[in-house]
Amino acid sequence: HGSTGDIVFLGTFTEQLEPIFFELGHVLEQDLGGSGSNLRTPSCCIGKARCEWSCIDTQDLCYEMTTHYQDELHRPQFPYKFKFKFDGCPNCCVASIARSDMSFIGTWRDNIRIDQKAVAAYMGGEVAPNAGAHSGRDWGKFDIQKEVIGLCPTQCMWMEGKTLKIDDKECTRCMHCINVMP
Repeated sequence: HGSTGDIVFLGTFTEQLEPIFFELGHVLEQDLGGSGSNLRTPSCCIGKARCEWSCIDTQDLCYEMTTHYQDELHRPQFPYKFKFKFDGCPNCCVASIARSDMSFIGTWRDNIRIDQKAVAAYMGGEVAPNAGAHSGRDWGKFDIQKEVIGLCPTQCMWMEGKTLKIDDKECTRCMHCINVMP
């Protein structure tokens, strides 16, 4: 077919092709292709190799899924252009939710631990929010209610006096609060 050197069997039915595919693949040990790779090569974030936020070994998972589904990369078994993506944490650096059909996102199971001294330091202006990423801008004093609690998607946080509280059962571990107050 074209300049690729592929063989295309036109006008045949699956029942006729299956014995040929079996013979070529299993008896003659030939690498077979299909009508295009409808399982795209899985991708992942850098994961535990370089990221402190990663909760899972994305590179290992990506490698395992690639080797497990290697045959489907060549011989279509999935719906059109099916994609796996692996994110080590909810920051979603490879946009697994938006750009894949099946996303794997690392998270943690235990209750969230709050360093109340660090929270007080953020509120008192001793520590720059967002790890100082916006320190060159004059946005005024850090407002924990406006910048953290009010933007929590599940509204699972609140202040009791000067103490930050989190309802762990309601928290989806989206990491917004951790990103603002690392």
